[in-house]
Parts: sequence; C-alpha cells; structure tokens
Amino acid sequence: MITTGITIKDKASKVWQALTVKSQMKEWYFDIPDFELRVGATFNFYEPGDAREFHHRCTIREIIPEKKFSHTWTHPSHSKGESVVTWLLKEENGETHVTLQHEGIENFADGGAAFASENYQMGWESLMATLKNYVYGIRKHTYQVEINALAKKVWEVLFNDDTYRQWTNVFSEGSYYTGELKQGGRVHFLTPEGSGMYADVIVFTPYTNLMFQHIGEVAGFVEKPMDEATEKWTGAIENYILKEKGPVTTLLVELDIAPENAEYFNDTFPRGLEKVRDLAEIK
Repeated sequence: MITTGITIKDKASKVWQALTVKSQMKEWYFDIPDFELRVGATFNFYEPGDAREFHHRCTIREIIPEKKFSHTWTHPSHSKGESVVTWLLKEENGETHVTLQHEGIENFADGGAAFASENYQMGWESLMATLKNYVYGIRKHTYQVEINALAKKVWEVLFNDDTYRQWTNVFSEGSYYTGELKQGGRVHFLTPEGSGMYADVIVFTPYTNLMFQHIGEVAGFVEKPMDEATEKWTGAIENYILKEKGPVTTLLVELDIAPENAEYFNDTFPRGLEKVRDLAEIK
C-alpha cells in the first residue's frame, strides 16, 4: 500500500472542499464532469490534455465529511484490476494532517510498466504538494505559443544551455541552470550571483513533456533549509508540453503562481515564449 501525507496550515473544512467540490478539483486535481459526492456514485476522468488518455473509473465507498473520503480506482482501458484510494483528514490546532492511502496497486500488473507502484508514489506525492499550494492560494497559469518548427528544435531551444540563457533573460539577466535533465534529477535555477531556486524533474519525456516540481531556494549556490515562507509554495509545478502537428509545434507552459507574483509572470512569460519562438524559427 502506498501512503503519503502532508500538513496544511488551514482548517479541515477548506481542505475537504478542495477534495470534494468539482469546480475546485478541476483546478488542482483532475477535471471530473460527472463527479457527485454520494456513496455509490461512479465518476470518470482522464489524464490532463485533449488526448483523453488513461481512463480512470472510480466508485465512492465511504464519506465522513471533513474526515474521510474513500473510493475505488480503476483503469478500465488498460487493466482488469481494482484498487482503493482513501483520503484521511485530521484537524489539530488549526492545522490539517492529510493522509493519502492507495491500496491494491499490485492488481494493475496486467497494465504494464506504466502502472508500477513507484510511479503512483511519485504522482501522489506531487499531487499532495499541489493540494497544499491550492489551499494556500497558489493557482495554475497557462501560457501558449505556436512555433513554425519541429518539437525537437523547440525542445533544444528551451533547454540547451546557450539558448536557455537567451530566452530566460527576460526574467533575470544571466539566468542559467545546473543539473541533469532526467527523471528524478535535481536542477538549480540560478542568477550569476548564485541565488535562485531548486527543483526536481518529475516527468521527463524528450521532445514532448518536461515537468519540474520546485522545492526551495538557493543562496550562494547552496540549497537553503525550508522555512515558513518557502513552505507556502514548495511543490509548485512548472510544466512544459510540446505538441507537434505537421511543421508546427504548440508549446504550452503550466506554472503554479502565488497571487502576489501573477502580474509579473503574466507579463514576462509570454515575452519569454516569444523569444523561444524566434530562436526556434531561425533557419
């Protein structure tokens, strides 16, 4: 059984709403149009995107408001197995301890390597951090640009050192990163003075998808210990999705942003993507 937990400095009622209100679930979790909070109700959803991949079908088994929410979890398009997901909430001293349990993942062995337990562990830990950030007011912003170049070329512009420095110059002059882009890799995003942020690579599919989960701050080229301010945004996602159609690649970026930083990124990120487009379209 997979178990992971997190403490959110807010009331259980607020966390419960994020877990069980359809409009809120859509913002941090999945888009589930047929969701109904009722024992016996079945709901369906897919991985994010237009491809409608990895059909999930779940049936609600138990509801204890603000304390427990349990449902089955199946993948009918890939496996005959069934598992059970349980959310447990416990409020103490104005904080809510959230525990996620996922039992029966071994029943998906017929689905192949994509359904390995370590993938679920990584996915649930990422979602727990996203839930925390959502409750704290962080919201996903999306930026998109169409580029007259193949996905491989766009990917190289995004992440090769020389072109990365050029397009990220709109955020901070001299920006660069260190570390290896690979599944589970640790990356430092830095200024020339050695300040910045560090993140883990949680999805790495070359020329298609690269997702970072930001962990904390860097000062003097060294990772800083977690503090109360960092705790408010640690786990934020920065996700690059490339979709090639003929000679054109659509680049979509999803970014978790605190309300106080939204105006800045809404100005700078589109300008950064314009630079990516210009660099990729150079013949």
